[in-house]
Amino acid sequence: MLMKYITLTIITFLFASSNINSDSYIGKWEITGGSIIEIYKNGDIFYGKIYKRAENPRSNFNGLDNKNPIKELQKRPLLGMNILNELKYKDGALSGGTIYNADSGKSYTVKVWIDSDNTNVCYIRAYKSFLFKTFKAKRVN
Repeated sequence: MLMKYITLTIITFLFASSNINSDSYIGKWEITGGSIIEIYKNGDIFYGKIYKRAENPRSNFNGLDNKNPIKELQKRPLLGMNILNELKYKDGALSGGTIYNADSGKSYTVKVWIDSDNTNVCYIRAYKSFLFKTFKAKRVN
């Protein structure tokens, strides 16, 4: 009986101490390099749009989606464009969707999670097969 009580107490403490929930992801996040993505929710699905571009972008200097493989989309502005699409909150992270890289015109599978020690830091990991690249982002007001 005592062991069950101790186990239940530990589990309760672990869940109570976690202050990360699905709404924790909503807001503006500055990626290393200076770009800011605004993550928002529509129903139970999360998206992220470009809120601000980096001071010194690596490509698309005219602010348009030049690298998009669909010619009709190459003239759309990058600001306000969704780059995180169709993410769902599961097991403390956002996953199951894609991230669009405007520098290359390619989309990748993506996972986003918040640092459990600092809820003002999140990580965005783009996957291509078994390869991945992780970006660090800080919450901005």
